[in-house]
Amino acid sequence: MRRSVILVTLAMVATASWGQSWRNEFQKNHVFGGLGFAVPGGDVKNFYSTAFAWSIGYGYRPIKYLQLDVGYDGSYNSANVDAYVYNPGFGPLLIRDFETFIPLGGRVVAPFAKGRVEFYAGGGGAYARVGEFLKQPAQYVRLECPYCEARDGWGYFAMLGASVALDRAQHFRLGAVTRVYRVDTSGPAVGSTPATHTSDQWVNTYFGMTFSF
Repeated sequence: MRRSVILVTLAMVATASWGQSWRNEFQKNHVFGGLGFAVPGGDVKNFYSTAFAWSIGYGYRPIKYLQLDVGYDGSYNSANVDAYVYNPGFGPLLIRDFETFIPLGGRVVAPFAKGRVEFYAGGGGAYARVGEFLKQPAQYVRLECPYCEARDGWGYFAMLGASVALDRAQHFRLGAVTRVYRVDTSGPAVGSTPATHTSDQWVNTYFGMTFSF
């Protein structure tokens, strides 16, 4: 996995460096938002299921072919937690699980067709958390959840993606990205996960829009 990402990244750097002679101007700031799905693997493959996922992120390019990234990826109910806690004032309240991923890293960008099409690959460090949350009974009510558990840990991620500009100024892009997370987590059981140290893998794919400026 690591060797494949490194080879792809080096190939993209070479292509971007040798194959482009167009203008030096480029968009430095990139804001991404997308929806997709998260597929669990590793030690949690038999305990979690594929889940609806979302992603938001910001990237900054100090040079045309390199982007520094920070983001937030989330998914819903992969651990299939479907429990209730009784509150005297509001009755039974639903508990569900959410998965959180914080990728911190960068990517190498290979632009083609004068920048209208971009391919990219990269990676970096990552924080992941699987937690149970209580569905609040009203907008301005915040009740504690004494039965909610959480697991978390650190690891790394690798990514591949592509985007296409929708306008001549290249402010709006339609694209897709896949991030593969490998994170060691520990903590209490969430859903049917054993309350032990686990080596988790997640393959998260998102389709969305990027605003560049």
